[in-house]
Amino acid sequence: MRWLVSVLVVLLFSAPPTAEAKALSSDVPTKVGSKRVDVLALRQNCRMLGDCDVFLSSAGIKMIVKKQGLVCLFLPPYKEVVCYSAPSGKIFRTPFDKFRNCFSTSMTLFSFTLEDVKLEPVGSTTKFSLPLRKFESTAAFGKSQKGKFAKHEISGGSPLKLNFIGSDQLPYNKSQASMMEKLYALPKVGLFPLSVDYNSAEEAHVSYLITAKVFKTTLPLSDFAIPSNLRPAKEMQETLESGSSNEAMELMMGK
Repeated sequence: MRWLVSVLVVLLFSAPPTAEAKALSSDVPTKVGSKRVDVLALRQNCRMLGDCDVFLSSAGIKMIVKKQGLVCLFLPPYKEVVCYSAPSGKIFRTPFDKFRNCFSTSMTLFSFTLEDVKLEPVGSTTKFSLPLRKFESTAAFGKSQKGKFAKHEISGGSPLKLNFIGSDQLPYNKSQASMMEKLYALPKVGLFPLSVDYNSAEEAHVSYLITAKVFKTTLPLSDFAIPSNLRPAKEMQETLESGSSNEAMELMMGK
């Protein structure tokens, strides 16, 4: 039964696009003349979630999973995570220290997760006019993974060598970086993630996170408001619609 629930969680993330998901902001109505807030917008694609819009600001962080219309908010004082979607009519709220992406939880059942990869700093670079730091998995981690794969303890899609590029110098609360790492199920190194790729145990190269565009803009402050007209959900996956995708199933199995 637990396996079946996990598979359903994966399928839920791959539902067809909703009308709401095509909008840059959430379904929260914007009042004419309402206060606006400066944001740094990131157009990203994650192999786990698909296309995502991420907005960083002094008002908090907002992430939209575009296929699903799923919205995740992390607002000052950065103690609670809020996830909701208008199609499901449900909202999930949980303390930050207890939050874990439900898709990542499912992946763990198949010994396929990036969260436990051991990283070390290897240099710096610049992209999108941002100073970035480069991390990669340790040699000890790679050796351990090879041994586990030889013993059939991990799947062929499990990471063997991982590269992580991100920024630790953006002018936003560092908790927002931790939130992005949790949303994308990444190792905890305190970076706003921009690029992640890895080589799998079966020697396949995987682009896990890609940032296509970074730009400054403004959004109505009301776009960061928590909706009050949705039903409470006990689990994050309750905020998702059902659907199906062979690609999502293959990812779940580590292919």
